Amino acid sequence: MGALPAGLCHWIEVDLDKLAANFAALHEYVQTDIIAVVKNDAYGFGAVECAKTFAAAGAKMLAVTTLSEALELREAGVTTPVLVFLPPQADEAPYFAAHGLMATLDSAETLRHLSGLPAVSCHLKLNTGMNRFGVNTAELPPLLAALKDCPNVRLAGAYSHLATALEADAAFAQKQLAEFAAQRELILQVGYKDICFHIANSAGALKFPAARYDAVRLGSALYAQLNLARRLGLDLAEPFAAKARVAAVRELAPGDTVGYGREFCAKRPLRAAVVPFGYGDGFGVQAGARPLTVKDSVQTFSRNVGKLALGRYHRFVYYNGRPLEVLGRVAMQTLLCDCTGLDIKPGDVVEAPLRRTAASARLPRVYLKGGEICAVRSTLTAEFRRD
Repeated sequence: MGALPAGLCHWIEVDLDKLAANFAALHEYVQTDIIAVVKNDAYGFGAVECAKTFAAAGAKMLAVTTLSEALELREAGVTTPVLVFLPPQADEAPYFAAHGLMATLDSAETLRHLSGLPAVSCHLKLNTGMNRFGVNTAELPPLLAALKDCPNVRLAGAYSHLATALEADAAFAQKQLAEFAAQRELILQVGYKDICFHIANSAGALKFPAARYDAVRLGSALYAQLNLARRLGLDLAEPFAAKARVAAVRELAPGDTVGYGREFCAKRPLRAAVVPFGYGDGFGVQAGARPLTVKDSVQTFSRNVGKLALGRYHRFVYYNGRPLEVLGRVAMQTLLCDCTGLDIKPGDVVEAPLRRTAASARLPRVYLKGGEICAVRSTLTAEFRRD
């Protein structure tokens, strides 16, 4: 393909070679099979191309959260085994058999959904303390007995999930690992010998060698989004770059204001570049998965007040590695940045820091291999375009 398709004003660039290199580095580190997690559109990178890359690199299995995510992979020709984390509802169950998907078995009710189907495979979800989905230890023996009476439902694996793998205090993680080991023994005693046991997510796989079992489920680490990996000395490559073409350049005089609310007023002559990235694309969006404590709130408030008082509350985009300060309020799909003193013109490319999982799904994904564009996912064509 070689060149960017016409009509792209902004896009996310994903280097597939770097993703494959991250897979290889992590596989060497954990020394066990890898289940590559490509949920939520592969953390914003694009599920289909990432799934194909990880499958080619040697992933034992792929994992997603929803049935629709799994069907997207199958429709794109991905034949690697796919585990779906959400237990199937009654109307979803037939799709698992029809498309060769691994269902999560978490209860007797889910087993009933699967029992009337043609041959279907499942992974038993064990609750070790996350208390989200899964079978408690007391519920395990009767469910295993019921499973023995359903010859069409093949048990291919059993798994759980660590709630505190990233926390400094490892006590609860160790408690979960002990619970998982006990549940594993119950399953083995019933006669399920040749199945895949897995409990470790990215952080758990890196921190707890005892958690690696038959496979580990890697998500954030594969995409170089886990600082823990760097602290452990793993040299993971950054495969993601959000880029946009400058749409216009404006000359501002002292006293000119820009954007909604006129929050920025020029104190000197400035050149401002208009860049087609905004909060609707994920620029400046900070999605948080951690609870906000009083201490966190006070610290954040203090930092922000300090930055405002010192005039240092700045955001940036980058031109050839040089930071360009964002001026004023970011709009839904545009921002302005200070390019004074630079020979920037419309069509030049800048790079913006976007939170991966907050990046808009409508942003085209441009995939590189060997330094060349090999595929593009864009709403311009609603399909992948290839050589």
